[in-house]
Amino acid sequence: MSQKSVPKNQIAQSYVGQITVVGECFCYGCAVDGQQLVYLDVAGPATSVEAVWAKLAQAKECYLLPPDHDAQKITLRTDEGLLKRIQRKIEGIGIHHLLLLHQDLLTPTYAELSTTYLFLADKTQTTAKLGSHIQQLVDIAVFPEWYAYLVQQGRLEGLITPLTCYGGVNMFRITLDKSPWERMICRGLSQSAIQLQP
Repeated sequence: MSQKSVPKNQIAQSYVGQITVVGECFCYGCAVDGQQLVYLDVAGPATSVEAVWAKLAQAKECYLLPPDHDAQKITLRTDEGLLKRIQRKIEGIGIHHLLLLHQDLLTPTYAELSTTYLFLADKTQTTAKLGSHIQQLVDIAVFPEWYAYLVQQGRLEGLITPLTCYGGVNMFRITLDKSPWERMICRGLSQSAIQLQP
């Protein structure tokens, strides 16, 4: 699937390689944060995709083999209990589609220093989602008109960093640390980069 044919708000898929645990399954997207698997999109026979899930769920490594035989294999690993599984059978062809998503993507924690993740499928939607996270994190008002400033400054200050992604997926790591985000907002107000709403 080409990047241009992907409808707005959908995560792009493109072939990344094969994972063999029990039989082969095919990977169409993957993102890792350092050594931690954040997102995995695979399809194949039920036994193959379930074997991948079982191995990762037990905190054991899997290997993604790119189609270019000279390319280095990609090691997939996670700590136990960190991935949420979404699986469905594609009717008529006997193939199962499996998505694995990091829990911090699905249920962020705002009460302490933590991390969440964002897909960049649509810039407007991603910017709004980041703004929503910051609204829940800080103890001061955050207005939608500030979201673009927060994205720009968050990237400059290393609070928003890209993940290592394979296939068409594009993801970012968001550091949910209240103090730096609040300082950023206060600085923006004092420098008139953002304004309080009337």
